[in-house]
This record gives sequence, C-alpha cells and structure tokens, in this order.
Amino acid sequence: MESCWKQEKILTLMSREQLQILLDQLKNDVDLQEKLNGAGNLDAAVTIANSMGFDISKADLLGNKRLIGPHLLWEWDWI
Repeated sequence: MESCWKQEKILTLMSREQLQILLDQLKNDVDLQEKLNGAGNLDAAVTIANSMGFDISKADLLGNKRLIGPHLLWEWDWI
C-alpha cells in the first residue's frame, strides 16, 4: 500500500513539474498562448499541450488552479 502511495506522490510531483514548465513557456511563447486561448474546452487544451510535448492531463489542470493563477483562469473559460 505504501509503495502505491509513493508512486502516486511521484506522479503528482512530475505532473505538477510539467504544468510549471508549460506555464513558464507560456510567458514567452505567443504561439502557445494563442493555441491554448483558442481551445474550446479542457480536452482540446490537453490535446494541444500534449502535442507540444507536455505530459499533462485534465486532472493536472483542474487540480492545480492555484498554480495556474487567476490571470489565466479568466482567459481559459474552459477550465
């Protein structure tokens, strides 16, 4: 049971790290900003991020709204 918990914790940290990398890249990448701002829904946003090499899921986006911040949540009405 403890091993399962450790694996989940590692995956959560990795997912959060991937999300942070995505958010950092968003600061300077206008193309990525436009693509994610144009996402019609959460599934489309995840597909866009994954196609650009980020390993994130819907759960990562929904579970880390504090990390994403209110400035992007306003723009991303799909989250």
